Amino acid sequence: MWVDLNPVTADVEPGAEAAVELTVRNTGDIVEEYHLQATGDPARWCSIEPQTLRLYPGTTGIAHLTFAPPRSSESQAGPQSYAVKVTPREDRENTFAIEGVLRVAEFADIRADLIPATTRGWHRGRVKLAVDNYSNTVASASVSTTSSNSNLQVDIRTPALRLQPGRAQYSKFSVRPGRLLWFGTKTRHQYNITVSPSGLGQPVSLQGTYMQSALLPRWLQRLLMFAAAGAAAILALWFGIRPSFDTSAQASPQPVAATAPQVVVIQPTPSAPSSSPTPTPPKPSQSQVAPPPSSSSQPAAPPASTSSKAPPPSQTSAKPTPPQQVKTTNVLNYAANGSMDLNNDNFVDGQKIGIWETNHSPAQTWTVWIYADGSLVIKSDGKPDSDGVKVLQVEPNNDPDQNNVDISDDFNGIPGLQAHLTADFQQWTLTSIPGNGTYGVLKNKHTNTCLSSTGMHGFFTMAPCNTGDQNQWFWLFAV
Repeated sequence: MWVDLNPVTADVEPGAEAAVELTVRNTGDIVEEYHLQATGDPARWCSIEPQTLRLYPGTTGIAHLTFAPPRSSESQAGPQSYAVKVTPREDRENTFAIEGVLRVAEFADIRADLIPATTRGWHRGRVKLAVDNYSNTVASASVSTTSSNSNLQVDIRTPALRLQPGRAQYSKFSVRPGRLLWFGTKTRHQYNITVSPSGLGQPVSLQGTYMQSALLPRWLQRLLMFAAAGAAAILALWFGIRPSFDTSAQASPQPVAATAPQVVVIQPTPSAPSSSPTPTPPKPSQSQVAPPPSSSSQPAAPPASTSSKAPPPSQTSAKPTPPQQVKTTNVLNYAANGSMDLNNDNFVDGQKIGIWETNHSPAQTWTVWIYADGSLVIKSDGKPDSDGVKVLQVEPNNDPDQNNVDISDDFNGIPGLQAHLTADFQQWTLTSIPGNGTYGVLKNKHTNTCLSSTGMHGFFTMAPCNTGDQNQWFWLFAV
């Protein structure tokens, strides 16, 4: 038996076909029937026609092999070996296998989707970008954003992706309006996300929408409008009736003791003597005689009012106690024996916080703001304040990742810290460990749970407060 394969190496595009001829010659002395079978990874895409050759001695037969790999990630790019097994029916010991190579070409098919495409909120929206690699080779892609609205900020947490064939990867990002909308109807903000593959493939552009709602709902707006109208009506009614009260009060007779009576003395006329005696005017009583005017040039003091008046308000008011700031380069965790660390020194909004070996680097430098009410705000000093001010926080309860502990700048920078404008999920309290004056547990004011480590090189999480759990022990001012 003699077998030949033509060509030995064949090229094929996924979704197309490649043809190979297999020639078999019967060099024996009897009529033989040969069964043909393909083996190897390309065999699943191979069809042989015919699968059986019946040859007389000295004759030759040809079978056609057709390879049709699908245009999907299953058709792995590159050379792939295969073999065709030729088995004689009569002389099975003379089975022969001839080998060939099928080279599958590369193709790129990158798809992306926004989850969800429309986000709603008054302060921030969180979006996931799902990128699927339907190519037959490993692909790298970069994620970028463009927005025609300057009042919308898009923060991408994962700007670079590496995708395996047939796999998907997610890139999280957040959208945030530049200013709050207190009243009015919803505002629509448009933004674009572009996924750019490196090498083969065309960029994929997606458009997302952020619907910003007013901070105060419509029913509350209407309630405030009705309340304002009612207050205006009450004030108008009050000031309209009050003058009549004043007029009636002025018309009422004054008590005798309120003011001294005015004494008028009538002098007799000297040129007209009267035959009758001049009557002597009655002498006024001591209480009726007006006091003589003072010889001093200063005017007399006004009479004291009979009504009591409240003392004037004090001109000085107590000033609020400014918060205390303590800088530390080592927030130490007892169980992991490591320090609170900004992962990869990535000073961006939403970056998770974990535990790393103590190295006193800027990523492990924090400033603890201590307020008069006992609350704490822990500010990252990974970058200068000119690059932004970010504090330790727990994701709010309405977020799927509510146990995530990261940094955020959702307040008015340093003035916001001085005025204590941080949200309750950015505020902490420190409770000392019984019998240990150094370590304590950090309780979040919003979740009422405590900060807990997951071991060295792990990210923080939140757990029910337990002073017996050493994963929750922290020394804020170790250095």
